[in-house]
Amino acid sequence: MQRRRLILGLAAVAAFPAAARAHSSRLGDIAIGHAWALPNSVSGEGQAFVPLVNDGKLPDELVAARSSVCGAIELRRNNRYDDPPLSSLVLEPGVPLPMRPTARHLRLMSLRGSLGLGQRFTIILDFLNAGETEVVFQVEAAPGQ
Repeated sequence: MQRRRLILGLAAVAAFPAAARAHSSRLGDIAIGHAWALPNSVSGEGQAFVPLVNDGKLPDELVAARSSVCGAIELRRNNRYDDPPLSSLVLEPGVPLPMRPTARHLRLMSLRGSLGLGQRFTIILDFLNAGETEVVFQVEAAPGQ
């Protein structure tokens, strides 16, 4: 029985590309999708994106994020500078929380350097109930590229 589980587990791992496995994770009831950021070589700000889904029965919230690549991270509703940052992003049970350019995203403030294509860096996401987790972000022109 254990041998069969091992074979099935290895087959499942082989069925998914390494990049997809490397960019999704889970923290308790929170599913964390492919994490990516736009390249940035000019200004001191950047944008990062990570789709989230709460698979639990109770709501949770993304309340903060931090990274060594920048001075601060703001939770943003859109790309407009006149809208204030959000205090949290609510994760209702079973409702996907997508992120994309010009819409909901993590604004990287006071970048300590440029973000070049192919670069990887980590962001620690802090959820109200699920706790903290470190997520690897890939710098890409578009998700999966």
